[in-house]
Amino acid sequence: MTATVDYTVDNIIDTLADFIEPLCGTCQQAQANRTPMLKDQYCIITPLRFIRMSTTENIKQDTGSPSTSAMSYTEVRRADLQIDIYGDSAGDRANILETVFRSGYAWEAIKALDARLSPLYSSDAIQAPMINAEEQWQERYTLTLSLQADITVTLPQDYFETVELTTEQADK
Repeated sequence: MTATVDYTVDNIIDTLADFIEPLCGTCQQAQANRTPMLKDQYCIITPLRFIRMSTTENIKQDTGSPSTSAMSYTEVRRADLQIDIYGDSAGDRANILETVFRSGYAWEAIKALDARLSPLYSSDAIQAPMINAEEQWQERYTLTLSLQADITVTLPQDYFETVELTTEQADK
């Protein structure tokens, strides 16, 4: 049996990146091996945690055929993602993201990108400068965005169409 997830961590990051890029610059997912840091103004998105906010709901998808029937399990999770904003005016761009994310604009824009994701709230941005590979101070601001993600896991549904029944007398 193979389980499938309809909205993966990568999908959530891609949706959020599509929202952030017009506001703060190019986005890249963190923890990608052998990927050099970008130049100029950019953002790094790191998934921190996915906290369950609901109990699992069962969704039956019985088509009458064992090859196409499935059972889905849906849940709501709070996705916390750290956004690191680098480069010139990183502080200003962090304030822009923090302000816009807490507005009705963010709700409408993110829902237009994918209805399974909803903005909840943003932490306050903090300055977190770093020393880069060239041993130079690099401007960086960090904030955490929290979103609601509706995730569904689907499995093939096992069942039988025919049964062979035999009886055996218990008392002889």
